[in-house]
Amino acid sequence: MQKKSSTPDPVPGASTAASEPALPAPGEAQSGQLGARFPLRILAADDVRTNRELLRQLMGYFGFEAEIVGDGAGVLAALSRRSFDLILLDIQMPVMDGLEAAREIVRLHPDRDRRPKLVALTANSLAEDREACLAAGMDDCLTKPITPRAFQTCLVRLFEKIPSAQRPGSTAPQPADPVELPLVDFRYLAAAIPGLSGAQLAAVQGRMHRAVTRDFEAIWPRIVEAGSRQDHDQLAAALHALKGCFSTVGWSRLASRCAEAFLSARAQQFSEWATFPDELQRLYSASTVEMTRYLAAIAPPASAAPVPPAGGSPLQPGR
Repeated sequence: MQKKSSTPDPVPGASTAASEPALPAPGEAQSGQLGARFPLRILAADDVRTNRELLRQLMGYFGFEAEIVGDGAGVLAALSRRSFDLILLDIQMPVMDGLEAAREIVRLHPDRDRRPKLVALTANSLAEDREACLAAGMDDCLTKPITPRAFQTCLVRLFEKIPSAQRPGSTAPQPADPVELPLVDFRYLAAAIPGLSGAQLAAVQGRMHRAVTRDFEAIWPRIVEAGSRQDHDQLAAALHALKGCFSTVGWSRLASRCAEAFLSARAQQFSEWATFPDELQRLYSASTVEMTRYLAAIAPPASAAPVPPAGGSPLQPGR
């Protein structure tokens, strides 16, 4: 999970391959040097900044240099310039979603053995969503947030030449019990990318925190507008993106609440228009405070501040 910290985020469809490199992977031995074992050319697409962040860091951890774009149109453009072995497609994206992109790739490359492997990325673990992905020509489906183990299992299943009966089974996670979920799941954060030192983990999770903050700020106006119009479809689309973001950074209680509201809105049964925005803001603020405490706890101690010269005074912030 990695992201540039100060430069603007690319517009949907733009590649992020040339941006800040991923952190070194001290756990390369733990990861089995997957990139060396399977020297794949990988293309990935997701319209949400936090999810692109996770994909970049995950690819770097396994030794891959993936091209990452923001929508299905960007996928087709990249595929017209060069070939890829594996394409990871988020299902819900603007301009062209993952299902549309998969259907077009299948149309352009009808020979299944010669076209890239297509893997769906979805925040929904429902059976009908997986069936829709496979019907569109996908080879597999990964449920967000994607873990290193699930990604590795998927690659082995798709690319290792072993009998299908001996391949690992599905790694789709089971739904968590929403009762008493923590604001921030610290165990999940510590295990998300194995083998990182405290400083590296703080750097990775700090970038993820900044990414999810920017995503929330971008999506929040859509939540407010959906509430004012009582628009179920607009609310469901906004919450679909948010629940994936919050799951990725381990904000369990907020992710669960967004998932619950998303299902209700998708079924045209949502009714908490007057109270939901304030509730979402309170949960977001509480999760942010908890995440900030966590990052401060795992970060290495800051170096001592320099002693000002005699007769002088410390520099003031912002000067």
